[in-house]
Amino acid sequence: MSKGDSYSAAEGVLAEYRAGVLMESEGYTVIARNVNYPRIGELDVVCVRGKLLVIVEVKYRATDEFGDPSEAVTPSKIKKICRAAEKFIEENSLYDYDVRFDVIIFRDGIPDHIEDAFYGSWGV
Repeated sequence: MSKGDSYSAAEGVLAEYRAGVLMESEGYTVIARNVNYPRIGELDVVCVRGKLLVIVEVKYRATDEFGDPSEAVTPSKIKKICRAAEKFIEENSLYDYDVRFDVIIFRDGIPDHIEDAFYGSWGV
């Protein structure tokens, strides 16, 4: 746990799992979880529905002591997610998919799904 975090690693993993379950309940298929590209970035949950690829960033906080979880989705974090998404698309030949970036925030265990939370930098 790094300075400023108000959760354990296990709680974060559980939140990512629950985000995948939430996406499946909304008709998406989870195709990847915890995709990590060292020195590039990471993707928490990757889903598809039809020809839509959805990259989901998951944020969890047990309390608001360190601010709203959405505040952790900074411009720097967005850049890393976009670079990791580019790599994932390339590795998996998903060029024909439309791409959307969502954020799922958990506050006190309750999810808030924000669709189109931000946009990729490569003109998708």
